[in-house]
Amino acid sequence: MASRKKVTIEDVAKHAGVGIATVSRALNNSTGISAKTKAHILQVVAEMGFVPNTSAQSLKIRQTRQIALAVPDIRNAIIPDIAWAVEQAAKQHDYRVVQINTLENARLELEVLRDIKKLHVDGLVIMPLAYPKTIESMINQTSIPVSVINYSKLLSPELKADVVGLARQEGRLVMEHLLQIGRTRIAYAGAPKDKIEERYRAYEQSLAHVDTSLVYFGEDFTFETGRQAANYFYNLKLMPDAIYAVNDMVAIGIVNRFKELGVRVPEDVAVVGIDNNLWATVTSPQISSVSIMGSEVGRLATELLLKRIQSPEPAEYERVEFEPRLIVRESSVAMKQYSRGER
Repeated sequence: MASRKKVTIEDVAKHAGVGIATVSRALNNSTGISAKTKAHILQVVAEMGFVPNTSAQSLKIRQTRQIALAVPDIRNAIIPDIAWAVEQAAKQHDYRVVQINTLENARLELEVLRDIKKLHVDGLVIMPLAYPKTIESMINQTSIPVSVINYSKLLSPELKADVVGLARQEGRLVMEHLLQIGRTRIAYAGAPKDKIEERYRAYEQSLAHVDTSLVYFGEDFTFETGRQAANYFYNLKLMPDAIYAVNDMVAIGIVNRFKELGVRVPEDVAVVGIDNNLWATVTSPQISSVSIMGSEVGRLATELLLKRIQSPEPAEYERVEFEPRLIVRESSVAMKQYSRGER
């Protein structure tokens, strides 16, 4: 029995009475084709049993239907929210996501940009944290579109990338809240100063004078950093009456360790974090936090990237900012009338 001849895109075009380019547009869901013509072509494709060669198609149109997402630390509880939003937005456009963990390392952030061609992706969503000095020039030199999730730096207007971030500094909301509820001896607990330094700067700018004994810089943004910070503050001659934690995981570590040490939250010390991740709501007490709109930021950063990948004409790069929101919970309440002497 003779084998059945393989149907080609040329055969489909001939039977449909259109050009090969029009068939390609219909198969790739591209613009420049009417709904009626597209429906006719897809019907011919189904009737003839045509199966596109996706590998050849990708090479021809130079698209892999994949994008990359580079995040600083997958252990950070806010990252899964962002990654999920990126994946869902990509999936709606029939794209897959390749995820990369840069480990909050400047060298690895630059490696992602330098070696992006090796990943065979059509675009990159990157959430820098280390922000090496040359990152902007590297982004400007990349051969693929880039979308930046930016929570901590003032980026140059010459940056050739769409940028999504926050309209105002989330740390200011924390400090305004703690001062408003009557806390006066406010401490800061965070990762190294060069990581998300804007959050520490908000602490500095909100106080007339910074007592350096009330500042604890740990190694990272983890639960363990929070526990170490709690030990440090507990051993001060006079403890703080409030702590601004760089993120929710540090805040949770602080509350957890204070509970073991017999320090009451919020009666003795109010605690507020940033991120508003799920874990802040399942602790006891529940932790006040500032939402940095992770899901919304991740979704929009992806949509802007895909729009740029699919658009045949270059457009101005967009800068979009969301408004952070303070969610007050049990860990920070108005100052009660009580006295506490020196330890």
